[in-house]
Amino acid sequence: MHKGEPRPPDWTDVIHGGKQLAILRSHVAALRLEHGDSHGNQRLFADDVVLAHLLAFFNPSIKSLRTIEDFSQTRQGRKQLSIRKLCKSTLSDFHQVVDPTILQPIIARLHAEARKNGCLPVGLPETLGQVLAIDGSFFALAADVAWAVKHRGNDGKSRASARLDVHLDVATGLPEIIDVHGSDTSESASAAKHIRPGAIHVYDRGIFSFDLINAQVKAKAFFVHRIRNAGVRTPRFIVEQDLPLTDKDRAAGVLSDRLGRLAGSKRRVAPDVLLREVVIASPDEEGGQIRLLTNLTDLDAHLLGLIYRHRWQVELFFRWLKCFANFEHLISESRSGILLSFYVAVIGVLLMYLYTDAKPSKYAFLMLSMAANGGATLDEIMPILKERERRIALDKASLARREAKKTNG
Repeated sequence: MHKGEPRPPDWTDVIHGGKQLAILRSHVAALRLEHGDSHGNQRLFADDVVLAHLLAFFNPSIKSLRTIEDFSQTRQGRKQLSIRKLCKSTLSDFHQVVDPTILQPIIARLHAEARKNGCLPVGLPETLGQVLAIDGSFFALAADVAWAVKHRGNDGKSRASARLDVHLDVATGLPEIIDVHGSDTSESASAAKHIRPGAIHVYDRGIFSFDLINAQVKAKAFFVHRIRNAGVRTPRFIVEQDLPLTDKDRAAGVLSDRLGRLAGSKRRVAPDVLLREVVIASPDEEGGQIRLLTNLTDLDAHLLGLIYRHRWQVELFFRWLKCFANFEHLISESRSGILLSFYVAVIGVLLMYLYTDAKPSKYAFLMLSMAANGGATLDEIMPILKERERRIALDKASLARREAKKTNG
């Protein structure tokens, strides 16, 4: 603050996230050197934008471009940012021209730290390698833009929306890949762009196409698709061999395990690859069963069901993102600005993971929602989450020892 300048006002709410941002300082410092902009109204440094968005992530009261501008002029804002005022119009212009990929190196470094603590859920063998749960979810836009997709919300109203596609690592509970699309790209086409060789990709019913199957086979990747019963949108499975079920398979509700191929049509040529169909009883589902299609031909059938059931983690991540991270409605209208916001949210999740060792879980979701609703502060719930994760780790270790004892005995 310059001599004679009036003292900036205080933000009315307690500001959280300072400890998490301290972890990030060394990472974002390079953004100023590499991506500083000096073109007229775009005179804005990427590190200030990232820090401002992160503060919005950790503080529900900072949830729009206008409130970010207001916050930047407060004493707390001046303490975190290098500029005197982060104007709404300047930030909006910045969203139009920014390349969100400038944050990928930061995310990669934070991911590397997070992976040190990651392990597959109990019951899944470590030999599986990386398991990715894949899904998309719609987020309402503040305005109707040409590239948006019309999506009907829970209230029945149709809104201009962007679809966020996420590939989430089951071991860490953290997103590995995120992408933003509108009406121009289907979920299966988006998934085909981000296949990771050697990893197991787990999909729900809405993400399926012959092109996606072919792309995964070509990339030497593995997949577990949940598919609908044969019909207009789902091809018929031509059975070539029935596989025997083990006691563990039957105990897990496996109804059938068969090898075969997908049937094509006059308009679509089916992938020429041997596949496996596993049908599992699921009383809570429509039809009372789930149907899985995979190229994992050597894995026990009951393990395929367990892999699929861990797909819920990506749904939990979306729920957590919308409820805690204030992303029910997006504040930017450009693809680049939206993707930047989501990248920042991923950084925020990674920082919380590193600070607490707590990956997004049902319990963490409840605790963080309490903070978002003002029932507790982040500083109050962090020790609780740390203790909870410590106990979970002890319980997992104990269960693993008992399972090993059964196997060896």
